[in-house]
Amino acid sequence: MTDEPNRIQLIGYLDEALPAEEMARIEDCLRQSESWRAALQELVEEVGSGDHSLATIWRRHRLTCPSRERLGAYHVGGLVPDETDYIRFHLEVVKCRWCLANLQDIEAQQRLAQPVPVEVAESTMGRRRRRFFETSVGYLPAKDR
Repeated sequence: MTDEPNRIQLIGYLDEALPAEEMARIEDCLRQSESWRAALQELVEEVGSGDHSLATIWRRHRLTCPSRERLGAYHVGGLVPDETDYIRFHLEVVKCRWCLANLQDIEAQQRLAQPVPVEVAESTMGRRRRRFFETSVGYLPAKDR
């Protein structure tokens, strides 16, 4: 990180759109440097005054971020190569915190939705059938036992 405040980095910091390591470095600079704090304060006032530039709108609405559906398709390998490359770049190079968190959530949801292995299901069903039989055997006619 340079000694001078960088406007682009501060905008990313305000939007919480930087990788965690970069956010931590900027926070260190803000703690240690009056010029960084002054630059951040100036930027906050500018944004608060109604900055409606195309770049601001683009960042705030995360127009470069893929939708959750596209991230899910990426996760299962269901995209065309160009779209896969873009999302990989967005996640691995840009390190978009929002999309990384969204992808982690998709992965967690998929792990929760995994089907029960056949062996476990059969052993559970076998125990249930045996238990039902054992508890109802007295109610069955003799010919069905």
